[in-house]
Amino acid sequence: MIEEIIFNNYGIQVELEEANVRFPSFRSGNMVYSIVPIENMEQEELVERYKMSQHLISQGDRHVSAFVLANHGSYVSEADEQLFILLANQALEGPRNFNPGRRLARFHQRGRTINETIRTCSRIGKWKELWEQRINQLEKIWRDKLNAHPDNQFEKLFIETFPYYMVLGENAIQYLVDTEIDDTPQIVDSGTVCYERFLHDTWKSNKWMKNPFDWVFDHGTRDVAEWVREHYFQNVHTHQRGIGHFFHEYQSIEPFSSFSARLLYSRMLFPIHYFETVEEYFSKTTESRSNELEDKIASITKSSQQYEFFLKHFYELAEVPAKQYDLPKIDWI
Repeated sequence: MIEEIIFNNYGIQVELEEANVRFPSFRSGNMVYSIVPIENMEQEELVERYKMSQHLISQGDRHVSAFVLANHGSYVSEADEQLFILLANQALEGPRNFNPGRRLARFHQRGRTINETIRTCSRIGKWKELWEQRINQLEKIWRDKLNAHPDNQFEKLFIETFPYYMVLGENAIQYLVDTEIDDTPQIVDSGTVCYERFLHDTWKSNKWMKNPFDWVFDHGTRDVAEWVREHYFQNVHTHQRGIGHFFHEYQSIEPFSSFSARLLYSRMLFPIHYFETVEEYFSKTTESRSNELEDKIASITKSSQQYEFFLKHFYELAEVPAKQYDLPKIDWI
């Protein structure tokens, strides 16, 4: 059915289905096509994703997915009463020597030169609001559980540890607010194309295809922080070398301003790893997943002092001249 719709709408013959990618994908000749459902997406968001894609392609990024125009004159098609966009990529091999720090910095450089106004996909200036919302939602759950008395190990741990992580989150917000008041953004602090969540395998697992439906428009330190956070928790005792190399390579292309460094630190302070664990647990997960999350929250809380130590020496690890930039410290860490 979908093969017929693709052929009728785009004149493209589906030859081979692609496995292990986020969206249904197939090959035709030397191209890989992805079918992206857009049922609940506003037109303004679609237009912005198209503009970001076009801009990065024009900047020479061969791995960025391009929107395919259907023969009916629109980028939007329909199958089984579902609207979708077709994206195209050349079937390219990944780089032999993959250097995430350097490649991410280049990606941010290209994204930063976009002249279009991005509103719907933008997260610039919204961190404080989003973080406060998250803390408030979890505080409500915490109060409810406190009054109802916990009936399992996860809830007991949550009740015991949430006040600490709430304070850590509030410190992150204050650090962010102080940065925006006391420091001045430089050119490097302009918004750029980022990922909702940039992780080690973000590009590898998508076969090096950079899909605009994975993006947001934000400060580049968003991606840096999420990569570093994941690497830290996957290598708690041996993280220094990998993270140090990542920072060195990123800054060989794009050195941090004092504003960037402080924004990055505020994001590392915000305990998203803890909050997400709690949020997922209370979103009615399966029993087996609940058990995994119980182990995860126990591991996170057990290693909280190690994470404090990591934060204490963060600027040093990031090769940021903290004294020269006069960067503030969090006294209690």
